Amino acid sequence: MRVLPLALLVSLAGCAGQLRDYVGPRSSIVTPQLIRYGLDLVQARCVGERLGGALRPRQLRLFARAAGAVRQGYYDSGEMTLRDLSWVATSMDDPEVRHALDRAVAACGVAYVIRDVAPPPAFTSAPPAPRRSAWLNLGAATSGQSIAIDASTIEEEGRQRSAWFRLTDPGASAPSADTFLLRIDCASRTINAKARRRHDPAGAVSDNVEYPDNPLPVEGGTVMEIAFLSLCT
Repeated sequence: MRVLPLALLVSLAGCAGQLRDYVGPRSSIVTPQLIRYGLDLVQARCVGERLGGALRPRQLRLFARAAGAVRQGYYDSGEMTLRDLSWVATSMDDPEVRHALDRAVAACGVAYVIRDVAPPPAFTSAPPAPRRSAWLNLGAATSGQSIAIDASTIEEEGRQRSAWFRLTDPGASAPSADTFLLRIDCASRTINAKARRRHDPAGAVSDNVEYPDNPLPVEGGTVMEIAFLSLCT
């Protein structure tokens, strides 16, 4: 394993931002938020990589923090879209963030909001509407089992990310009735299943079980590796 010189680590520690932002892929700072705003995995990785190349780690971290604070869409309270993310970038003090986002989505061919749109309407004091599920297919493992993520549930806390996932068995025509809350530690490369929900045919939760902490290493070639890569790369 390549070890960074002590002098470099000390220098990085004194820089603005977090140490892991300088020794890991910058795209991982903002990619989970891009998924929350409706981009699929391929789009999120493309835009995230271009933002990582255009912005400094501190700019990316502030952008991710601002985007992560939004819990419902500005224009449609039940859905968060790229239009909402555009408004987040526009509202920041640093105009370079909006310019970098514009260039990234254009280069990646993502359908984008018309520039200079009217500001979103102000929220009322009424409680926010429940967030609609936003299931995105992440792909299949070598076993043929596939996994999807509910992008509306992605949460980030330090080096950990969590979201609800569902599986589709090989040859099955529909996903399993169970969904799982997975907490992923990007630094230690572990996944911790925190809860399971069973859904009835109408989609309502019919059973909920919480699991004790049991972080397990991510195994290559599995759907768990796909889940890890979707939120940590």
